[in-house]
Amino acid sequence: MTAALMAPRFFRKQDVSSNLLYRDVGRTPERPFIIKAMLKETSLGDLMSQVACLASIKSQFDHAELHIRYRDIRPYSREVMALAPEIDTAVGIRGHLPVWARLGLPDTRLWHPMARAMDGNKGSWSSFCDLCVSDWMVNIRWLHAIPNSVPFRIPSHMTDELMSELVQTGLDPDKWFAVIHYRASSYLSKRSGQLRNGDPSAYRSLIDHIINRLGGQVVLLGHPELESFPAQEGFVDLSRKPNSFMLQAFATSGARFMMAGPSGPIGLGWGFHIPTGLVDASDGVGGYGPADQVILTHEVTTPDGRCMRNMELFESGLLDYPVLRDKIRAGEAYQVRKNSASELAAVADHMHKICPDIDGWRPPAQAYDGPRPNHLIWPPQTVQNLNYIDV
Repeated sequence: MTAALMAPRFFRKQDVSSNLLYRDVGRTPERPFIIKAMLKETSLGDLMSQVACLASIKSQFDHAELHIRYRDIRPYSREVMALAPEIDTAVGIRGHLPVWARLGLPDTRLWHPMARAMDGNKGSWSSFCDLCVSDWMVNIRWLHAIPNSVPFRIPSHMTDELMSELVQTGLDPDKWFAVIHYRASSYLSKRSGQLRNGDPSAYRSLIDHIINRLGGQVVLLGHPELESFPAQEGFVDLSRKPNSFMLQAFATSGARFMMAGPSGPIGLGWGFHIPTGLVDASDGVGGYGPADQVILTHEVTTPDGRCMRNMELFESGLLDYPVLRDKIRAGEAYQVRKNSASELAAVADHMHKICPDIDGWRPPAQAYDGPRPNHLIWPPQTVQNLNYIDV
């Protein structure tokens, strides 16, 4: 990925008929399908799903180019871009005003660099594209409907070093492992999202269950603000390592399965196409990719005593984090119970059972290599893809 956008191939020739712009689009190297995206999102989960969605859109064509401009203000932003080799150029933009300052301005388009990122004119290659994409066009709610989504891949020049580093943490290279992540109130910058938090003691029991009952190893993903768990053989805590996103991504790519709460790292399991159990789910969002995905929601008790989770909770409209949050803030007597240790153990048993062929580290997922439609239907045909597990 270069630091600046390159001219599409058909603009690099001296004499090109204008008819070429409209002939065999996406079918020949001379006329690739050009995608340009402007991403303002910076949260980990949303950014990963957007990148996966864009890469999958590009994969619908035999020949395409994908150029992204994104807000390069988080430690992991560039590394997320590196997980998708389908990206031809990724240009990070810095130096904009923070959200709280922008809210006080009547119109930010004059100064905001994202708004000016692709200005041009009809005679300039820099203003040409077949598809111009904004944040809301590519998110997790569309991704599952795009055929043959492509998996994330660790850059090949980094794999040996990351493998060595992961082994040095104490992980046995000849034995399978699971990756887990949970969201907790100790994560100071996320205090506003308490409904997405899990019970740390339940996840501590989950670690013991995977190691002592299922015979595996556990890698904990996350941020140093998470509660520290006691050291034990077979347990590796990557949350203690600051700015270790790429190492955590590499660990996820080799895991037998993933279990995680509703927080950004769950996107690594979906993105690398490994079996993933979303637990403590607080929103009606399902995974993507061909691997098995299951969901166990938290449990909500309404003011009239009705107790709901999974599909019943979804159909009630309460499996929507902002909706439930606002009701509780308004003083309505809703109670939320997070998944217990026994429930998490039951999900782990299911995840372990559905992938018996993985007795070591998982090999990288392979991208689809079959015929491509060479066209795109938008919006894609979404379906109900929420696969709830009852335990």
